[in-house]
Amino acid sequence: MSHTGPFPERLVEFWMGKAVEWGQALTPATRHDVALHLGQLRAFLGRLLLELRVAGSTQEVMRAAPFVGQFLGRLCWNSFVTADKESRGCLLQCLHSMYSVQPQGSLELKANQWIQNVLCHLLTEEDSGTVQTVLKHVGWTLRDYHSELLRDMVALLVNDVRKASCSEIHTRGVCSCDRIHGLSVSCTLLVTCPEAAPLIGALLECPSVCPKAAPSEAFLHAVNEALLSQRLVLEEQAVVALWTRSLVSLERATLQLLELVLSDPQPPMQELEEQVTGSLLPRASALSCPLFLVVSDIFRAALRGASGSRALRSLLQAFTRCFLQAWGQVEPQDRLPLTAFFPSTPVSVLMALVQRPADLPEDAWPAHLLWIGRCLQMPRGHNEAADARWRCGPFDRWLLLVQNGHWVDVACQLLVTSDPQVSAPLVWLLMFYHHPDDNEHKRTQALAVAEAALFHLRALFCSACPPPPPRQQEHVQVLGGLLTAHSQHPSTAGLLLRLSVSFCAFSSGPVSAAVELLDVMKVHSELVHDAITLLTGFECGLSGGEANPRLRRIQDILRCVRVGTNSGVPQGLSVEAAHSSDVSALVTDAKQSAIAFTTGGPRDVSLPNALFSSYTPFLAGNG
Repeated sequence: MSHTGPFPERLVEFWMGKAVEWGQALTPATRHDVALHLGQLRAFLGRLLLELRVAGSTQEVMRAAPFVGQFLGRLCWNSFVTADKESRGCLLQCLHSMYSVQPQGSLELKANQWIQNVLCHLLTEEDSGTVQTVLKHVGWTLRDYHSELLRDMVALLVNDVRKASCSEIHTRGVCSCDRIHGLSVSCTLLVTCPEAAPLIGALLECPSVCPKAAPSEAFLHAVNEALLSQRLVLEEQAVVALWTRSLVSLERATLQLLELVLSDPQPPMQELEEQVTGSLLPRASALSCPLFLVVSDIFRAALRGASGSRALRSLLQAFTRCFLQAWGQVEPQDRLPLTAFFPSTPVSVLMALVQRPADLPEDAWPAHLLWIGRCLQMPRGHNEAADARWRCGPFDRWLLLVQNGHWVDVACQLLVTSDPQVSAPLVWLLMFYHHPDDNEHKRTQALAVAEAALFHLRALFCSACPPPPPRQQEHVQVLGGLLTAHSQHPSTAGLLLRLSVSFCAFSSGPVSAAVELLDVMKVHSELVHDAITLLTGFECGLSGGEANPRLRRIQDILRCVRVGTNSGVPQGLSVEAAHSSDVSALVTDAKQSAIAFTTGGPRDVSLPNALFSSYTPFLAGNG
């Protein structure tokens, strides 16, 4: 028995004889004999597999079963054997057990090359008459056969990855984690193969119990590029694992979303939310607080350089809305409290802002907004360090308001319907939203412009007796003059536009006044586009998509005005894009800020360094 290892010599001679006799199963009699012996063959392959798994090297394999190479090779060239799912699985497991992750010497190198050739043959078997006959006999096409074989190989490798553990030490001191890195290198070119997706997910989710279990950087990069180009579909947990392992991949995904949105600064709100949801960032952020903090900080860095960008503000609001929805769908026992995602915000303020207007009765909106405004407003000369509730400055408070911009829309509606004597807090909230900088002089100027606009808007839309046409025309001309005078100042222009559109949409004043006011905007086509975006936001944020008749009518009027616009500003270019250098500059600034963030370089953000250092090890050390 020395030349057959632990197997009886007669048993080995029997199966080697059968393998030679069967050849490639060319005749009906041969195929019939194969079918009769498949059950016994699987049992023998199972015994052989046990011996191969015990062996720690190719040398040991050759000592335990010196016939194994010739035997397995003949069976793998027999299409009738490989067409049987269970037999094929046994053959693949035997080949997998013989493969050396770290080949030592020429014998193991040659064995690896032989195994690769056998697998290549199985996956690319030619469309010969013999193969067709066999596959037709079992009811398969060649394509089905190859796909099934590939799925079997992937399932085998997935099982191997999930079993990987440092506790499994072979005789040469090589742990099973050694396979993980090598397997990730081998899979780098397969990331766009749909059948390989389960294996890619298993590699990403494999716990990093030791450095040997870490996938290669090239593999992580290839997976992320395939994911972003939608050539790879992964389970949510695998995506979270990818971005947790690779901050660069997370940054790339976030910046791609920024580029996508900024390339079309005026997407419909529903389309914007679909883009955000499709990026998987909200869902991944809901499942992992550290990921949310990184994504939020990248958005924050982009907005700090372009706080007047309506597109960026809309993106942040859509992302927050999608994140909150995804967070609510996580099982209660698996999700962290919202305060973990917004660590610098008092819980009472956070809960008030994330509350949806539709979940409160309308008569509670004024008090709710008044309380939010008081929390966000810092009295002149107030020492922020003395306020124990807040751990952030004015910019971060503004950012929180932008993230929950639905309350800004509510403030617009209430400003139209409320008494002028009690509207000061609402005006301040709108001014703060459009002027996040802490420049007292600029805010005073903006407040004066807003008050002047409100005077004429109330005269047009809120008077008990509508003004006669000549007087109405005077108010419209003054408002048009204000819009023109401040057209080079995006923040003030945005505030004036929001006030004008709000009175047109929410007041009960004459529609003729709205027609005249909106018609004035046609000399500024970018204002018309922004106004339509505002109305769409009102429709989605306040009524859940069910617009009242007046709001719909105003939308129709604006569309007619847009058709008649004839401006030098290209259609679709928003007010902030028209007055900023260009869209690419915004993306470049965001990239620089994000790169500085992920590399630890200088960054103009106020996320505490202690907090950053606290979650960086988590991101780097967990899969």
